[in-house]
Amino acid sequence: MVQLRRRRRDEDSPYPSSCAGSRSASARAFVNDFGLRLIAIVNSNRSLSEKKVAILPLLQAHVDMDAIGRYCLGRYWRVATPEQQSRYLALFHQVLLNAITDKIGDYRGVTFTINGTSMVGADQAVDTVINRPEQPAANTQWIVSSSSGQPKVVDVVGEGTSLRLTQRQDYASFIARHNGSVDALLHALDHQVAAHASP
Repeated sequence: MVQLRRRRRDEDSPYPSSCAGSRSASARAFVNDFGLRLIAIVNSNRSLSEKKVAILPLLQAHVDMDAIGRYCLGRYWRVATPEQQSRYLALFHQVLLNAITDKIGDYRGVTFTINGTSMVGADQAVDTVINRPEQPAANTQWIVSSSSGQPKVVDVVGEGTSLRLTQRQDYASFIARHNGSVDALLHALDHQVAAHASP
């Protein structure tokens, strides 16, 4: 379980009150817009393949996949060669998109509500509740960063568990088992992408 340290009071924030409030409102509006667009696709009558096509540009525009990818590779990002970094990010994009779009078929009649926001370091955590028919409501935090100049999702925390931290731990464990070889991870990701593309 990942315990995120929150900053809720203005005096604990590194930003002035008005600036923190503006960032909070911007993050809420961003997640609300992203969530409504995403749910509209998921709940539509389109075929699964059509939904996947429609959701890809939405994810690419709202999720900072490069930042997530670098975080997931952890300390091995710094030791990877530029060619390995480029190849890894290309593969990571595809793996992440496949993982997200594969879940589309599992959901129908989805709604969500936005609750509070809080600071997590320099980022905003937007608390939401995702409601799915005949399933328990899912408490989900969207970690939104504006470091790129515009709001982007850099992590999703489901029931206290950070998805990017979990992936980072998995990658680190895999690379450690393969004598610190980044190429071993690239080969595994390449195989994963190829297997997903197979009929």
